[in-house]
Amino acid sequence: MLMNKFQTGTEPDLVLFFDCPEDEMVKRLLSRNQGRVDDNIETIKKRLKVFESLNLPVVEYYSSRGKAHKINATGTEDEIFEAVRKLFSSLRL
Repeated sequence: MLMNKFQTGTEPDLVLFFDCPEDEMVKRLLSRNQGRVDDNIETIKKRLKVFESLNLPVVEYYSSRGKAHKINATGTEDEIFEAVRKLFSSLRL
């Protein structure tokens, strides 16, 4: 879960938001080798709704301040890593 400035007393300079469609997240969670005991479609979708309700307002808050950066998280691990690397490289002073 993202922490906001009210919980920590400070505000981050950068927030990464890994954007991935719900169906892809469900697929990934159901296919992992050592998942949770309650990993089933219904429970996962409930957990994702809770995550969304708690975290999207925080992402929107930092987006409105130009601090949130969306990363497309539908690719492979290497593709996602490369997107993060490119973002960090572009932000260097």
